[in-house]
Amino acid sequence: MQGTKIWLLGGLTALVLSGCGLLPGTERTETEEVHVGDTVSTSWFDYTITSAQSADSYQARAADEGCKLIVVELTIQNRFDEPVPMYDSDFQLYWGEYAQDQWALPLETYCSEQLPQEYSLAVGETREGALVYQVPDSACDFTLAFLEVFDNGTPEGEEGDVYLAYFTTS
Repeated sequence: MQGTKIWLLGGLTALVLSGCGLLPGTERTETEEVHVGDTVSTSWFDYTITSAQSADSYQARAADEGCKLIVVELTIQNRFDEPVPMYDSDFQLYWGEYAQDQWALPLETYCSEQLPQEYSLAVGETREGALVYQVPDSACDFTLAFLEVFDNGTPEGEEGDVYLAYFTTS
């Protein structure tokens, strides 16, 4: 069920991003560009990408052949008046022409430097950690996306704003 939900959210995010013109090269232009070091304020928390780098390996985990790892360091602070449930899959990575196969969820947590797969961000809590993605070697321009989904009593929830942060690696 969790896997289906993540796949659905990923596909939904891709559809929303491309269909609404929120990705580079699409018709809508009023989306503010956010980059490494900028702070983004969502309905529940603020987050900052403190660094984003490519690597052949990270904490003893090597990239598969033909791939590299993208390590995104985040600082997240709850500014909501309740604890916020968080998932590593909240942040999806896109590259290329944003085709169906040009996005990734973070790799499963394998070291203490990574953000957990699932956690609760207490009121006022700040948490720092890495999200590690595996992407093709040729990819260098990336968009980290977060889609707000509000609980409206349905399994899908109600979509809110989409937040996009752009960065380039070598």
